[in-house]
Amino acid sequence: MEQIYKPSLVGRDLEGNKYYEIANPESSRMKRVVKYRKGYDMWTYVAGGKRLPVQWSAWLTHTRAHPPTLEELYADIERQKRVMLGAAMIEAREREAVVAAQLAEQPSISAHRSDSSSVEPLPSSQTSPPNSQQESREVASGTWQGKPDPFAHVPKGADQTQSWAPRAIRRG
Repeated sequence: MEQIYKPSLVGRDLEGNKYYEIANPESSRMKRVVKYRKGYDMWTYVAGGKRLPVQWSAWLTHTRAHPPTLEELYADIERQKRVMLGAAMIEAREREAVVAAQLAEQPSISAHRSDSSSVEPLPSSQTSPPNSQQESREVASGTWQGKPDPFAHVPKGADQTQSWAPRAIRRG
């Protein structure tokens, strides 16, 4: 006849879940299980809607030798609140810096616009686009609108793929 081992309550978490240890006759270490507050709560945890506290997860997987205390769980909740508050403060500071940078940039733009409005327009002969023959000559000579070709120094065919040829490493 097989002996039935009674689970012993080890602790609870802040959500009301209970954690038990059960003697395991096939192994030297105890079996650790969680009994969720409500039966259907298990599906919320499995689906990822809720998470078990990290301390209890570590205890369940035998990563942690001793179960966490309620004080430790409360301290972790307070730590999480401090981290969230610090992150919110940093985000607010960054938003303020972005707004300040935009405001600092904005007057220079408006000053630039007022300066450009006082400039007289160029005669129509100077504003007309260059003809297509001149453009084609510039492209053929390696320049575009007076600027040198940025790819002139690259050898022809350098962008073609080549087979991999590993080199032997000499040691000693």
